[in-house]
Amino acid sequence: MVSGENAHRHGPPAHPASLRGAGRRLTRQRQAIWDALLVEPDQHLSAEDVVERVRAELPRVNSSTVYRTLELLVEEGLLLRTDLGGDRAYFEPAREHPHHHLICECCGSVTHIHNETLGNLASRVTKATGYTLGTRELSLFGLCPNCQSIHHGTGS
Repeated sequence: MVSGENAHRHGPPAHPASLRGAGRRLTRQRQAIWDALLVEPDQHLSAEDVVERVRAELPRVNSSTVYRTLELLVEEGLLLRTDLGGDRAYFEPAREHPHHHLICECCGSVTHIHNETLGNLASRVTKATGYTLGTRELSLFGLCPNCQSIHHGTGS
């Protein structure tokens, strides 16, 4: 499950037709992979999830084709590879501005948050450590409101 900040909405992601401008072909397989990611554009899919969705449309597609295409779309800036914990990378369409992730360690739900919510975190980190944060997203882990109520309600 993915939820976001109350009134914050993302515009549609870029389209893989921009691959043509980079001298690459937009093949039927690449389009099917992109379409699989856009069915629920706010979901974070593993490569295995994408393979499963693409095979529903193109049963003979090779999983290595999907993996290579996901990496190509990341390189071209059309997809983000996201760390949501565990041992798998997750993919989502790149947006016009970065967002970060809150991941529930109990149920696995993911909520998007934006820089406005984090306030002056970057400047505080720089002041405290000398590090300058890059543009990659942050993944923060904890308990979602629903799991908090379940755990507090049982005395855990």
